[in-house]
Amino acid sequence: YTKDWKTAAKDSAFKAAQESERDRVYFNPAVKQGKADGVRALGQFAYYDAIVVHGDGGDKTSFSNIRKRALGKAKPPSQGGDEKTWLNAFMDARVWAMKQEAAHEDVSRIETAQRVWLKAGNFDLKTPLKWKVYGDSYTIN
Repeated sequence: YTKDWKTAAKDSAFKAAQESERDRVYFNPAVKQGKADGVRALGQFAYYDAIVVHGDGGDKTSFSNIRKRALGKAKPPSQGGDEKTWLNAFMDARVWAMKQEAAHEDVSRIETAQRVWLKAGNFDLKTPLKWKVYGDSYTIN
C-alpha cells in the first residue's frame, strides 16, 4: 500500500483529485463561511484549520458546532460584532472541542500560532509570520 501510494503521489491526476477534494470538503466551505462571517485571512485560516481537524459533521466538536458554541459568546463582524472578540470566542470554542478528544488535547496550534496573530491584530496574516506548534518554531518571511 505504501509503495502504491508513493507511486500514485507522483501522478498529476492523483494530485489534482486530492487537491479538488481538499478544496471541496475543507477549504471552500471554510472560506465561504469566513467571508459570510466577515472575517479576514486569519479567521478564514482558523476556520480551515478547525474544519480539517474536526470535520463538519453533526457531532458536538464539528466545525459547525464549534461556530455555534462561539455564537453563544460573541457575534461575528457580519452581525455587528468585533472581529477580535469573535475570533477569540471561536478559538475558545475550538480549544474546548480539542480538549474533548484525547488525540487533540495539545492546543498549541491555536495558542502559540492563531491566537498570537490575533493578539497582534494581524487579521490579514501579513508577513513575517512567526509561530510555534507542538514545540517547533516556524517563520514565513
